[in-house]
Amino acid sequence: KVEQLDKMVTEKAGFKRAFIITGQTYTRKLDIEVLSVLASLGASVHKICTDIRLLANLKEMEEPFEKQQIGSSAMPYKRNPMRSERCCSLARHLMTLIMDPLQTASVQWFERTLDDSANRRICLAE
Repeated sequence: KVEQLDKMVTEKAGFKRAFIITGQTYTRKLDIEVLSVLASLGASVHKICTDIRLLANLKEMEEPFEKQQIGSSAMPYKRNPMRSERCCSLARHLMTLIMDPLQTASVQWFERTLDDSANRRICLAE
C-alpha cells in the first residue's frame, strides 16, 4: 500500500520518478548534478568567448561597435570585445557555484541538519 501511495503522490505531483529512499531532505548530490551541468555550460561559454577575445586582439575578428559604447572600449584604436568579456565574467561566476553543493553534500550530517539551507537558497537561485 505504501508503494502504491508513493506512486500515486508522485504522479499527482507531476514527477516522472521518485527517490527510492529519502529522509527529511533529498540527497544533496542532486544539487551537484544540476550545478555540474550549469558549470559545464559556463566552461564552454568561457572557452568560446576567450577565443573571440584572443582573435579580436589579433585583429582577426571584432564584435559589433555600438553608437552608445562608452569608456576606453569606445576608442577607435581599442575595440575590446565587451560582450565576450561580460560572458567570460558571468561564466566564471557560474563555474564557481558548483563549490557550494559539493561542500554541502560532503559535510551533511546523516542528512539531518538544515545548516545548508541559506547556502542552497543562494547558489541554486544564482
